Amino acid sequence: MAEEKKPDPAAQAAQSFSEMVTQWERNFDAFANQVMGTEAYSQAMNDMQKAQLSYQRNMNEFMSQQLASMNMPTREDIIQLMEMVQRLDRRIERIEEKLALNDKPQRSKKRPSRTRQPRAEAARSQAPAVDDGADKSAGQPADSAANVEQPDTEENNQS
Repeated sequence: MAEEKKPDPAAQAAQSFSEMVTQWERNFDAFANQVMGTEAYSQAMNDMQKAQLSYQRNMNEFMSQQLASMNMPTREDIIQLMEMVQRLDRRIERIEEKLALNDKPQRSKKRPSRTRQPRAEAARSQAPAVDDGADKSAGQPADSAANVEQPDTEENNQS
């Protein structure tokens, strides 16, 4: 007694459903090709596109009128302004480039090297301050800003 394997009912249902979907796709594809291949369908699509463009044109005109009545710019106005600003930016850049070329010194000679020495007063002001020993606070110079007393003001007293 050989045991017979029975086909799985779920697998059979899935296979028959897959075949049914494939057949439906083929039939629908044939029908769509038949309908879309006609002159009437082509004319109907053309008429629909014309109607859509007409609706869009009318809606744009209506919106332009509404925006104008509210004293607001339309999309076209904004685009025109943007283009105008871009043109002005380009003109300004060209003008700035020309000015930059004119501002550059036109030197034909090389400048001589600096041979003059700084004055003695300038040299002394650049030298480090000498501590005369009058102030013994942490090794800071006597004329340091940290050692200058602040006058009593409202701002200093509040902190």
